[in-house]
Amino acid sequence: MILLICRKFITRKDGTRVYASQLGLEAICFEVSEEKHQAYLDKQKNKDEKDNK
Repeated sequence: MILLICRKFITRKDGTRVYASQLGLEAICFEVSEEKHQAYLDKQKNKDEKDNK
């Protein structure tokens, strides 16, 4: 299954942010697989657990 993710900005690999409004859009949308999304959520959960220690 493919999920559609929409954000007001994206962060490039060099650390700069590109806002949708700079491109004349309300949001920047991209597709991700369910597996990649779950991996992202797991990574965020592990990061939060480390920060709370």
